[in-house]
Amino acid sequence: MHDSIVLDEEMFDENYIPERILCREGQIKEMAKCLKPARDGKSIINLFIFGPPGVGKTMLCRWILNEHFPKKSVYVNCWSKRTSHKVMEEILLQSGIIVHGQEPTSDLIKKFEVSGKKVIVCLDEVDQLDDSDILYVLARKPCDMILISNDGFALSDLDYRIRSSLLLNDIEFKPYSDGEIFQILMERVSRSFKPDSVSDELLSIVSRMCRGDARIGLQTLRYAAKDAESKGLDVVTIEETKSAMRYARKYRLSYLLRKLNEDQRIIYEILKRNKRMESGRLFEEYGRSVKDVVTDRSYRNYMKRMVELGLIRVDGSGRWKVYDVML
Repeated sequence: MHDSIVLDEEMFDENYIPERILCREGQIKEMAKCLKPARDGKSIINLFIFGPPGVGKTMLCRWILNEHFPKKSVYVNCWSKRTSHKVMEEILLQSGIIVHGQEPTSDLIKKFEVSGKKVIVCLDEVDQLDDSDILYVLARKPCDMILISNDGFALSDLDYRIRSSLLLNDIEFKPYSDGEIFQILMERVSRSFKPDSVSDELLSIVSRMCRGDARIGLQTLRYAAKDAESKGLDVVTIEETKSAMRYARKYRLSYLLRKLNEDQRIIYEILKRNKRMESGRLFEEYGRSVKDVVTDRSYRNYMKRMVELGLIRVDGSGRWKVYDVML
């Protein structure tokens, strides 16, 4: 009977927060500077964290809050809590304030005000909110804020009164380099895999295949190791790795497609069938596929969103834009 290759599978879970964060020293330093006043009960410099998926935004924010402000912070993912009511409800629950479930949003806000609690509110995937009123409410309390998005322009259309109240400091997370991905994978493997079960050469290959997304690399190693175990192997080989990489990319595609609305999914499927299309022709074909066509501006925003997510790539500018499928 062979020993398991994966000794601690939890370390490859998407919600796992490592003990130390690699390759984000600049972002850690900048965030620490902005959050430092909270140690003395003062207001922080509000933050807007942005960058493509898999570059450590959520992980780093949760790590800093858990390490330094565990009782002074709340984390809300706006993908699952999209309304002002749901966000406010979650903030109260994590702050230890009783919520009955039937209160209107205005009553939830009053409860928070009466509590006198001063917390750092981290809203992940903030661009998924159905409305932005909650941002204005929290900024006026005042409430310390960390907003996270894949899209650097996610807040560009916010009402001026909200933007002026937030006074955000932007911190960008760029894709990891191949070498940085290698460091992250090496660290995780050394702590969770059986010794000598994955070669440095294989880690290097996986690192180059990730295109800057650490999540793909971690999931690839996880699936490859489990596949090798099922075959009775003691080490992970290139055969399991190639198969796992395809699975990891499908997993990532499914994850990203869930972030799209119905119109965006239709546009993506049209582009996927054609592989490469000029923007005008893509819009025309989309128009023939739906009953209610969105405006040109909405279409441009939808395409920008899919580019930010890494689902598609764009060449050219203006009316000469050409789109390609990436995933």
